Amino acid sequence: MDRPHQSLLALSITCLLSGTAVADQAETKGNLKIVSDDGNFSASLGGRIHFDTYLFDSDQVNAISTTEFRRARITLKGDIYDWSYILEQDFAGGSTLDGFRDVYLAHKFLDGEVRIGQFKPFRSMAEMTSSNELTMLERPFSSATGLYDGNQFQQGIGWTGVLDCFTLGMMAFNLRDAGTPRNEGLGAAGRLAWHPINTDHETLHLGTSISYENANQNSSDLMAEADYAGRRGPSQLMALTPGDLGGDASTAALELAGSYGPLYLQAEYTVGGFEGNYYLTEEDFEDEFGAPAPFPCDPEFGCFIGDQTIHTWYVQGSWMLTGEHKPYSQKRGAFSSAKPSGDGLWGGAWELTFRYDTMENRDFDHLKANSTTVGLNFYANRNVRFMLNYIIGDDDFTGDGTDQLGFRAQIGW
Repeated sequence: MDRPHQSLLALSITCLLSGTAVADQAETKGNLKIVSDDGNFSASLGGRIHFDTYLFDSDQVNAISTTEFRRARITLKGDIYDWSYILEQDFAGGSTLDGFRDVYLAHKFLDGEVRIGQFKPFRSMAEMTSSNELTMLERPFSSATGLYDGNQFQQGIGWTGVLDCFTLGMMAFNLRDAGTPRNEGLGAAGRLAWHPINTDHETLHLGTSISYENANQNSSDLMAEADYAGRRGPSQLMALTPGDLGGDASTAALELAGSYGPLYLQAEYTVGGFEGNYYLTEEDFEDEFGAPAPFPCDPEFGCFIGDQTIHTWYVQGSWMLTGEHKPYSQKRGAFSSAKPSGDGLWGGAWELTFRYDTMENRDFDHLKANSTTVGLNFYANRNVRFMLNYIIGDDDFTGDGTDQLGFRAQIGW
């Protein structure tokens, strides 16, 4: 972020917190919160720091072992009369606009809230899980990590709420976030989650979601990619709809998840359709997909790319070795992290994790990538966690088998 924007953000937060605290009530339970005497204004300050280390066992691709701040966020949220707001900046994301995450105003409506601004479209259980609560270092392919590549946060209007044992969310959006070019692309997404069983000991979750994106003037490409060896490793392009051709992409997904005592299991199956009807030269095809076309190309026009069907699914689970239970958030329709009981080694909680993740383009021979992950999480307390993942990557299309050992030190408040 450039220096003027940094100074402006710091000055705004300082003025809001220090100026209000002189006359109003401050709370420090969980985070810093300030409420006006009449209760009409409030502001709370939260944040998260995720510091990662990636060590690669390269195969065909020379992946670079490195460290990075995966996330470094400050979150300001509160209420102004009967409206609420959230302003979230991720300093690891780049400049002010590139680093915007949730930035919206909201108003209560029909047992839920209407949101206007930038937030996540309601699709994929994994996407609705907070980054502070992820079981693994990264989300599976059925999220913006893969199927909705580059389209995690979008600008638009939506509604989400809880009706009895159902969680519902819907959004209409422009195909952009604050850091991407203005364009005329449009999309819509909706998700329904049902939790017929949800107690302190056991939870059963079933869900479904649909999504539609239509590229238009100045839209970015609609893509699905598989980062099969983890973040900062090699990735395999699975489907491509060029934004300048005005094509569309759609998905439909099913979710099944549950927990029983210290055990937890979650799975999703998603089918996506990416519009084609264009040509790539043989050189461009190999540059985009990483290997020669698996079908004959026309000597004059090149390689014809028709409509592409993507199937992706994963199964992940964990066992809390120290006996804790993963709670379920009805508001998000997704699981949260277990809270340490204090009875484990070093006073924290220990979690053994696993996931198998796969994505396949059914219209190109052998265009498939898989990822198998085993991991161990240590919760030092409710706010501090350490994560270790070993990822076995497999790209059928290029034959690459790069693996990754990943580590994260995390704090959130």
